[in-house]
Amino acid sequence: VRVLKDTLESIDIYFCPDIEGNFMDVADFPRLKELILRQTSVTGDIRDIGERDFLALEVLTLPKGVYGGSGREFQLISDVPDVMNTLYSFRKQRPCLWLKDWYGELSDDSPDWYDGYDGEDIFGPDSIPFEIRLVAAGSRIGYRWESRDDHPCEAIWLDPEPDLDSSDSDYDEYIEELEEIERQVVYRGFQQPPTEEEYSRLVSELED
Repeated sequence: VRVLKDTLESIDIYFCPDIEGNFMDVADFPRLKELILRQTSVTGDIRDIGERDFLALEVLTLPKGVYGGSGREFQLISDVPDVMNTLYSFRKQRPCLWLKDWYGELSDDSPDWYDGYDGEDIFGPDSIPFEIRLVAAGSRIGYRWESRDDHPCEAIWLDPEPDLDSSDSDYDEYIEELEEIERQVVYRGFQQPPTEEEYSRLVSELED
């Protein structure tokens, strides 16, 4: 690949576990706009990206073997904020960069994980919010826990709320998108997955 260093604009590799190495090996490609390495064995750490790396990059998808990569499995719910703050800092440094299809999930080996309840469709196993997705309202960035069937918790915002003094159109767009995000919330009052005890209580309340 390095023989194409000065001309290559896109690297798009899917479902190739034999592809190894560190994603930073192409950090000095001056024309590289798109780097997608989904489901490869590539490793690395997104915190290694410096101001002079990936200067032309617009789209980035890194595998779960990279710290900050998409599909990362978390052993504890409490491990998530550090990674999300890293992604947030990176996104603020590169506001035009799209972290395409990023998500994370709680490992089923985690002590925070539980099976769910098979007897109720609304709060069945696939409705427990054990996945993490990025959200945005206008320029405000955050993330939320949500389930495989799109039952989200309340968003955790990493940006402050926009200033009312911003342009009317920007603030109106923010409010419209914020209301849509809030409308989708199923686990109201929760910014992270409920404990198994809290989940059982929610199911009981639903049955009543």
